[in-house]
Amino acid sequence: MLKNLGWIGGFATFLLLSNVRAEIPVLTLSYCLDAAMQHNRQLSQTREKVHEIEGERIFVRSRFMPHLELTANYDAMRTSIDGETDDHMASALNFSQRLFEFGPHAAQEVALRANLRKAVYDYEDKVFEILSRVWQTFHLILLQDQQIATRYKSKEGFQEILEREKARFGRQLTTENDVLNAELNVLRQDQRINSLQRQQFDNKMDLLRLIGRSIGAEIKLEGRIEKVELFSMDMDRTVELALQNSVQIALNTEQLEEQERVVREVNWEYSPDIALNAGVNDGRRSAAVEIDRQNQKNWGVDVSSEFRLNERQDNPAEVEDARWFTQVEARIPIFEGGARMGEETKQMAQLRAKQVALNDLQADVDLRVRKAYQLMHEILTQKNIQERSVEIARRRLEINQTLKERGLVDDNFFENVRNQFFDEQDRLFGDQANYIERQANLRRLMGYFE
Repeated sequence: MLKNLGWIGGFATFLLLSNVRAEIPVLTLSYCLDAAMQHNRQLSQTREKVHEIEGERIFVRSRFMPHLELTANYDAMRTSIDGETDDHMASALNFSQRLFEFGPHAAQEVALRANLRKAVYDYEDKVFEILSRVWQTFHLILLQDQQIATRYKSKEGFQEILEREKARFGRQLTTENDVLNAELNVLRQDQRINSLQRQQFDNKMDLLRLIGRSIGAEIKLEGRIEKVELFSMDMDRTVELALQNSVQIALNTEQLEEQERVVREVNWEYSPDIALNAGVNDGRRSAAVEIDRQNQKNWGVDVSSEFRLNERQDNPAEVEDARWFTQVEARIPIFEGGARMGEETKQMAQLRAKQVALNDLQADVDLRVRKAYQLMHEILTQKNIQERSVEIARRRLEINQTLKERGLVDDNFFENVRNQFFDEQDRLFGDQANYIERQANLRRLMGYFE
């Protein structure tokens, strides 16, 4: 008996665990947005591109890190017929480091900054795109839940009419054609329900991929589609957010600042070349500081030292006392054929062009946001009007169904009324989906998601 009770308890526990494992997760909008940021594969790829450029920056700037190396050598020379050799062994520890640079940045640094800006802003642009798609897909799924429920409710009404027509046909109060038309109404709703369910399935799979979850998993969404229409932000505020969050405006602003730096540093390229090399050396230890200009661009300040670990000396008296040295060299350009003036003119023209382009981009963002805002509200108004049209079409269908049963309207007129109802309902569902799409587009332009 106890053995049977234990078996029953184990089986009950298994069923309980199976139900827990089979429980369908409920996802909220905030969870989906966070999951997309962390697990979306496209965002992961663009993030890795940023890390790649950052790694390149570390490589390029490694010259500012200390460099330490050990060198060793051995020399042997035969000095007589008897086979005697004169050998020398030496080793030294060398240290060098670039302390800082001043003047125009090297072309590699400029290209590095440009690549990093592009990678970062490509990532931000991809973030807005993915979050917009998540927001839109999430609300489309909620909308389709509502639409499927509406279709089922409409189907119930047509099913009642079908049963009534069948009963009347049994009493020979109507024709078989009327029964078939009533059944056709039910089938038409079944067809639309099937189509909505397929669309919702596609959207759920798209959402799973966007948030980085396994395709094919069962999910439920928690949210209210009615909240979509509670977008109460005014037009000026949407424009303000769009200007603050625009990826292209931020990118062009940094490019403008880069060009301003180039204009400020044009004169560095045509300033006098000065080279300084100074240090101290006692034969075994040495230290030096060097200031030099490379490729008529940057001045660099480098420090270096050497410590000879061992070195054979034939005569200790030959070891020199500590001595210092210095060398200064200057090249002062007097006339370079107007190169400086031409370069200044060129860089200033590029600066003005970038400023105009930035102003034009800001105006373009302002224009696109205002148009998107207006279009969204236009579709919202159209949707509200269409909801009333569906109510009127449904009521007309109900009235004409009663009149038809009494023989007061012909089949052609009733068929037109019925088709009008289905058409109005389809247009309403299209307007609802269109409104969600337009709001998602506006939110992407604003870079704003709950």
